Formats: sequence, structure tokens, C-alpha cells
Amino acid sequence: MKFNFTIFGLLLFIQSFSQTTNNQENIKNLVETYFHYDRENIYVQFNKTVYVNNEDLAFKGYVINKNKYLPDVNTTNVQLAIYNDQKKLVQKQLLYTALGVFEGGIHLNEKFSSGKYYFHFYTNWMNNFTEDESFIQTVEIINRNEPYYAQSKEPNWKSAKIEFFPESGKIINSITNKIGVKLTDCNRKGIKIIEGKVFDSKSKLITQFKTNEMGNGSFYLTPDNNEKYTVQIKTEKLNLIENLPSTQNKGLAISYNNNLSNNILAVVVKTNNAGLTLYQNKKLVLLLHQNGNSILKEFTFDANETEKTLRFDKTNLANGVNTIRVIDEGLNEVAERLIYIETDSKPEVTLEAKTIANDSLMLSVKNNSKKSNLSISILPENNTCITNKQSIIGTMRLNAYLDQPENETYPYFDNNNKTRKQDIELAILNQNKNKYLWSNIKSNPPKITYPSTQGITIKGNIEKKLNSNSKYKISLISMKNKVFEESMIDKNNLFTFENIYVHDSTIVLLQMTNEKNIAKNDKINAKVVVRDSTFVFQPKINLLDCPAIDNTNEPFSFAKLGLDKSIINLNDVVIKGDSKKTKLIHKEKNNMAKAFKITDKDFGNFLDYLSMYGGYRTGFSGTNNSVYIKNKLSDIVRDTDASPTVYIDDQEVFDLNFLFNLSIEEVDEIYIDKMGYSNTNPTGSGTIKIYLKNGMKNDIFQSKNASFMVTHGFTKEIDFSNAPFETAKEFNYFGTLSWTPKAEITTNNSFEIKSLKANQKEIQVLLEGFSEDGELISEIRKIPVSNL
Repeated sequence: MKFNFTIFGLLLFIQSFSQTTNNQENIKNLVETYFHYDRENIYVQFNKTVYVNNEDLAFKGYVINKNKYLPDVNTTNVQLAIYNDQKKLVQKQLLYTALGVFEGGIHLNEKFSSGKYYFHFYTNWMNNFTEDESFIQTVEIINRNEPYYAQSKEPNWKSAKIEFFPESGKIINSITNKIGVKLTDCNRKGIKIIEGKVFDSKSKLITQFKTNEMGNGSFYLTPDNNEKYTVQIKTEKLNLIENLPSTQNKGLAISYNNNLSNNILAVVVKTNNAGLTLYQNKKLVLLLHQNGNSILKEFTFDANETEKTLRFDKTNLANGVNTIRVIDEGLNEVAERLIYIETDSKPEVTLEAKTIANDSLMLSVKNNSKKSNLSISILPENNTCITNKQSIIGTMRLNAYLDQPENETYPYFDNNNKTRKQDIELAILNQNKNKYLWSNIKSNPPKITYPSTQGITIKGNIEKKLNSNSKYKISLISMKNKVFEESMIDKNNLFTFENIYVHDSTIVLLQMTNEKNIAKNDKINAKVVVRDSTFVFQPKINLLDCPAIDNTNEPFSFAKLGLDKSIINLNDVVIKGDSKKTKLIHKEKNNMAKAFKITDKDFGNFLDYLSMYGGYRTGFSGTNNSVYIKNKLSDIVRDTDASPTVYIDDQEVFDLNFLFNLSIEEVDEIYIDKMGYSNTNPTGSGTIKIYLKNGMKNDIFQSKNASFMVTHGFTKEIDFSNAPFETAKEFNYFGTLSWTPKAEITTNNSFEIKSLKANQKEIQVLLEGFSEDGELISEIRKIPVSNL
């Protein structure tokens, strides 16, 4: 039989082409499958990072859909776990998130001892993925009764170390290798040097390098694998000698030129002669991707060809960190390199300050983005409470893809940093790998086992057996949270409310009705189903063990509270003037009772006010799940005293739980008669009569329906206020001039913020946020105000 070599060659070509095509399709499918599900990234701006333990700690959070780079409108539940410097959990919060933003904070007190605390933000949905997508912010809390030593800005010289990062992970023999150098201390603080040297085994100087403020540098080396190379750094404070990693006889390295005109990126894959025998005529695929967005090109090393150049249009690449991978015919990764692509310009933000009356400033903010949601902290010029400069851009575009995130990200995106692009190049060179490993992309796609939690779930039952022929439903009402939900009661007397958005410790009303909508007053039991969302990863808290150094800084000592009466604190500024005494409206019919007229200066919870001024013990009993009001002189141990009879607008309140969320700002007058003389139907220990201000509805307080306190609900946002500082020096070092978590730029692209000037010559402004179309906004500026 005659063999047709032409047909055989054609068949081989078709088979080879089919394999290559299928390989590219397989790689593309693997990437798209791995990143199919939406992922969340979180960034949280704190008003500062060092606090005295009588201050308010405040923050604003931003959630981005990582696949779309838009505010994540589907996320509602963000968990916060707070750890101390022993990695012990000290507090948890559930934070309500809407349109990709949330707010929160803590009123600090003496329970927070001095030390570092780690605020860990995450969602239950993040547990579905192999990579840690959560966010951690470190803050320091100071006890004002103890001397405070400010952290030195000098590196810890005793712990300085050198790390090396050859491009693509290997130093390959006889080709030009770019080798990254990272010089840091035990705090991961970068160390800048102006000269480092590379020597061979004969002490011959081969090349030199320097490092920037972040401790990153690089040099080029064409090695001989028969040589050993050392790096020496010798300065006034350092004397380090470190061996370079061993030279590999063969392998692939990836280089690139990211500075060509016309938005062209040139990627060079190179090897040596030994590597050529391994890779020659092999069908390799260069994969360039961020998340599921990918570009693939197939290439081959031809005879005697040790370099291959491939070009890409950068406008087709995603903004931020991308990964370049070389994949072989067996779908194995041969080489990897990170690259930062910057296709979008940073939004322009204009900040202007002008003086207004009473030593105040008006800060005008203009932005060329579309509708934006921002948070702004304004600090005194000498404030020492910014220990690291993070940014929303650095978190979302840079750290979200790094195996070892950068401590400080703002310098990489500060337009005033003239070397920022080179700094980014060095930062991503000095990374071992992308956080998304090819082995996981290839063999371990996400399996969705953790739901995206939405609100909380409340379940309960009716104690009395209901008529099976009737259709009963139950209503859940929270006036404070504007919640009105209905649920059917099943044949087992059970009911469920899903996706309920109420604050923790809220008293909610439960009302049962039949098919004719007639209220029934049978006993109702209810509780929140606790789905404590724990994080599957251990939070990345690095408790650094640094060698002791001599602290040359003088300790800062706080003045004793109340000693310096000449200082006017920010929350003590009051407009004084003559005013007429307000007449008590309901005094005549309560002439046997002690009267309290609520003024504009009174604020807080009604029960707290009653405990402070009314002579009662108030609170919430976990034993019977209800509010109590007791005489302060009653038997606390046996708790035998009855509660006083309470009226609101002369209607008796049968369920004291309704008082739990009553704000004193809603009340006009209170009359307390501990003897009960003013009570026409005495059933308790005295009477308390509450009269609400005009316009306040009292219908809910008259209901006799069931109520219970919500546990494990959403943490309420704090009303931020400045803490008292005894001296101007204390305030200038630690205080906050203004914190604005709800700043929105709408159609006119501007807004204004009022802030105290407080005799500042310069103010520090920290601004973070995003626009509705996903533009990230970050500014840290110093603005002169002395001449205003």
C-alpha cells in the first residue's frame, strides 16, 4: 500500500491546531469558571488610627463588586470582629449595608486598655472562596491615665532584612534577569537606601541598586551558574550581607515594557539555550488576565529563538493588577509575573477652605466624577494619629490581588508623588505570586455552600392551639426601624420572618390577626435565629515580635480631667442668652408629682434619663426578657418591689418594653409621684406620667400585643462627637476637627463641610469614597488656613 505523506501531514496539522485551539478554550473556560461568582471587596476609612480611650472611634465602609468594579448593591450584612493584641475577640457587630456603604463606630471607655486592636470586616459570602477577600484595619487605643510613647518614625534597624524577587521566581543562567530587592524591618516598614552593591565570589563589584521609601528596589544581572553572588548594604546604621538565590540552569522568565506609545504593552518571554531544548516547538499559551477578564495568545520558540515578544492593546486590559501566566500543553503554569495597568485617570478633586464666623472653617469639595458617596476626616496640622496611609484605590486596585498586601497604599496613587508609577512597578515585582493561584484556578473552582445573608431571621410560635380551619397571620412592627412585615402562621402554630432589618436591642411588636383581620391576644413567643457568621480563615493578624529598641521620645502625659478650666472643648460651645422659663402644661392635674420639663439640651434614652434624674433603677432583664423600672431603694437581691404605673399622654402603658426605644427628645414633660397619690387606679409602686411633644404618636404605646427585644440585630450607627481634651496640645496631637461620613456629591459636583478652625495654621484632610459608576476617590491633603 502506498502511504500518502501529504494527507498524513495535513491530519497532523489539523490535530495540532485542534489541540491548540482546545487548549486556549480550556484555559479561558477555567478562568471564567473560577471567577464566575461575584466577589466582594471591602475598604473601611477610619477618622484616624490612634485614639484616646474616652473618644469616639468612627468609620465608613465601602463594598465593591470585584467582578464589575461597581458599588455592591446586593450586600446588606457586613460582619465586624474586633480583636485585641492577644488575638482575643473583644466585640462583634453586624453592620447594615445599603448601596455598597455602611457606617459604624464605638464610644470608647476605660474597658479598652492600651494596645493595638484589629478590626476585621467580612461577609458570609466570602467564605465560599479559597482566597481571603476580607479587610483588616489596625488601630491603637491609648489610656489617658498612662504615659504614651509615640511610635518612632525610624525603622527598627536591628531587625532589617533583605528579600529577593527574581522576575517569574527564578534567576536563570546566562540571560539578563531583573531581580527585585525588598529591604524592611520587623514592622514591615520599608527602609530607603541610596546604595546597595552586588559582588561575585571574587568580591568583584557586578552592579549597584537603591531602594525607595517603601524599601523596594531592583537590579539587572546576567549570572553564571558557576558563580555565587552576594548583596551588601553598608550605611551608618546598617551592615547587611545576604547571598542571592541559586542560579537555575533552565527555565522561563517574563519581562515587559509598559511604557510604549499608543497604549501598546510588549511582553517578552525568554529562556536560555538549555531551556530552548525543553520548550522548542512546544505550543505555549500566554494568558493575561484580571479576575475573569482574559486575553490569550499562543506562541512557540522556533529553532535558535530564545526570546518571544507578544504585543497587546492596553485598552483591552483591566485597570489595576493583571497577571501574566505562561501555560504549557498540559495546562501547567510554567511562569508567572504581575503587571499594573493604568488605563483610567484618577478623578480630579478640588479642596478649598474659607473662614466663617466663630473660628469655623467651610471646606468646599469639588469632584469631576458622577454622583459620589464620600467620607471626610479633618484633623489638626500636628495630629499624630495617622500611622499608616491606606486608600480605597490601593485596597481595591492593588492589595486585592497581592499575596502580601502593602502596608501603605496611598503613595502609589498620590499625584504629588512624581515616582509613583515606578514605585508601583517595584511593589508588584517584589511579590512572589498573585493571591489567585493557578493550581486553584485549574483544579479547585469555588463551591457555593455559604449563602449571602440578608438581614436577620425571626421565628416564633403561638402557645395556644389555633383553629385549624382559620387562617391566622402575624405582623411584626418596629416603628423605630420603619418595619412592618406580615407572615402566615402554619398548622403547627409556627411563623417565620426572613430578611428583617432592625437594630440590635430594638423592641418590636407582634400582633396576631385572623382571616377577618381581627386582632387576637394569645401569647406569642419569638426569638432571633442566631446565624453567627464566622470567618473560615484565621484573620491575618501578625503579632510582630520586634527586638527592643531604646525609645528616645519623651512620653506624652495627659492632664487630669477638669483641672484646666480655661480650655473650651469642642462639645462645650454653647450660645448663651436670656430666655423665659417655659411653663409646665400638665402641672395642674399632677400637682402631687415632681415635674421635669425636657429642654433642647436633654438627649439620650428615656430610661437612662429616668435612672439619672428620676430616682429609679432601669434596665432590661435577660431573665424574663423585659424592661424593668424599680425604686433605687428597693431590695435589689430579692427584687420584690412592684414597678410604678406608667402613663403616656394619660393612657396606661401595659408593656414597659415599649419604653426601651423611647428617646427623651420625643418627650415634653415627665411627672413622677413615687407615693402614687396622682394615680386614680393604683396598681404599682407610684406613678410616672409621660407627655409626648406635639406631633408624636402614642398609638403604639397603648397596644396590649406581645413584644420582645431583638438580639443579634444590626449595630446602630453612633452619633460622633469630640471628646474633651484638657489642653490645646492634647487636642492638636489627638483630636479631630471634623468627621463627615455622609458626604454626597450630586449633580452640581460639589458640597461644603463645616469644621472648627481651632487656631490651626494648616489642616489635614482625609477623603475617601466612590462614584455610582465605580470610580474610586482618595485624597490625603494638607491645606493652609493661617491666612484665611
